[in-house]
Amino acid sequence: MQKREIYVIESDKLVRTRRFCPRCGPGVFLAEHGDRLTCGRCHYSETKKVTSKPASKEPEKAAQKSKA
Repeated sequence: MQKREIYVIESDKLVRTRRFCPRCGPGVFLAEHGDRLTCGRCHYSETKKVTSKPASKEPEKAAQKSKA
């Protein structure tokens, strides 16, 4: 990851797109993985809140076909 991917310019101000590590402090960003945030320096990690997806209707259709 390059530094230009961590910052965004909005209305002439530099805005950080990633969170800082709560243990290491400012300057050390948390890496974003699929299900967690981790610090590469102190190995601190947080799990992301997972939103449950609505049940797919595909199994219903398969069950109806097997009954017929």
